[in-house]
Amino acid sequence: MTRRSAHDVAETISALRAEAQRVEAAVVAVVDHAAAARKAGLSMPDTQVIIFGNPQAGTPLMLARPEIAIDLPMRLMVRDDGQPGSLITWQDPAYLAQRYGLGEDQLAPLNAPATVASAVEGR
Repeated sequence: MTRRSAHDVAETISALRAEAQRVEAAVVAVVDHAAAARKAGLSMPDTQVIIFGNPQAGTPLMLARPEIAIDLPMRLMVRDDGQPGSLITWQDPAYLAQRYGLGEDQLAPLNAPATVASAVEGR
């Protein structure tokens, strides 16, 4: 799933971090791929991944389907595509539900990235 933010990568990551915390998700890390590339003597467009989660939401999923832990905590990637603003990308919840054979009653936590992203996309 991909949506556009009206802001650059750094501003979008900051807004996503604030929104994740507002919905009581813990921000585990922000991975700055472009900074790592620069340290390796390479260059790439600004690309960062914010990793966040809520154990109250994720733990029941991992108890039901331990393999889902490879996809938790949730992640949002923000990247510069050369256009104004930046792009926010996350895993499609339907894909994750199908991949792990989750029931309808287990889908709500997988919507967290879309919920967090919707607070900043287009702004």
